[in-house]
Amino acid sequence: MKFTPRPFAFWVITGFLLVSLILLLTGQTMAIIDYELAVALGLQESVDDIGQHGVQVNRAFGTSDTFVYIPLIIFSIVGLARRKRWGLYLSAAVMGISAYWVMTIAFMMLYLAGVPGYYLEPGIEYWIFMGAFMVFGVGGLLYLVLHGDRLIT
Repeated sequence: MKFTPRPFAFWVITGFLLVSLILLLTGQTMAIIDYELAVALGLQESVDDIGQHGVQVNRAFGTSDTFVYIPLIIFSIVGLARRKRWGLYLSAAVMGISAYWVMTIAFMMLYLAGVPGYYLEPGIEYWIFMGAFMVFGVGGLLYLVLHGDRLIT
């Protein structure tokens, strides 16, 4: 088997997938197991900021991320590492979820501002974090559509 060096995009995409995996496991999966620990780690918002309803919404997202998003990320990394076409398809699914997820959260924060019991005032770090996921989602999806074969050949 001939060794073919990986393109820079492979390292960017798999690196972001790995970082996302760690963040999701510690923030989202932790939220369904021990929400207060996730808050203490700074990976979830406190009940004082978002109310009990917001905590349950976060836990619902955490459950969905744990059972859908995280497995897709894991299999995407495996597929890309093994140069499998299905790795591209799963990566595209992850990119789409990333863009959709961040848009949902961003608009939730905007629409909830001023709602009784919701006191979260997202700082610039929220918007930087969400912007990174949006660039990864949309940019990654465009890259996969236009140049995805470069990652597996």
